[in-house]
Amino acid sequence: MNHVTGTSKVIRNPQLLASEMDGEIVMMSVDQGKYFSIGRSGVEIWKLLDQEMTVTEIVAELRKKYEVDEATCQHDVIQFVELMAKKEIVRVK
Repeated sequence: MNHVTGTSKVIRNPQLLASEMDGEIVMMSVDQGKYFSIGRSGVEIWKLLDQEMTVTEIVAELRKKYEVDEATCQHDVIQFVELMAKKEIVRVK
């Protein structure tokens, strides 16, 4: 995986089965035979990724909902995307 930047394009891995339950997203990877869950602000990012978006676009959307400075938001989104990409939950281009 390449380093994630503001211009990196991110989308959900379409091979995951996912459902929202009690404010969390619960996913199953048939390929990996593993379950994953995402809570809190991760759910907001997951919802945005039903279409391909850049990290910068994700940050802009989150900043419309939350009072957070751009640098902090971008840092947190990049960390989240890198973790999710490592677990093959999202795809990064």
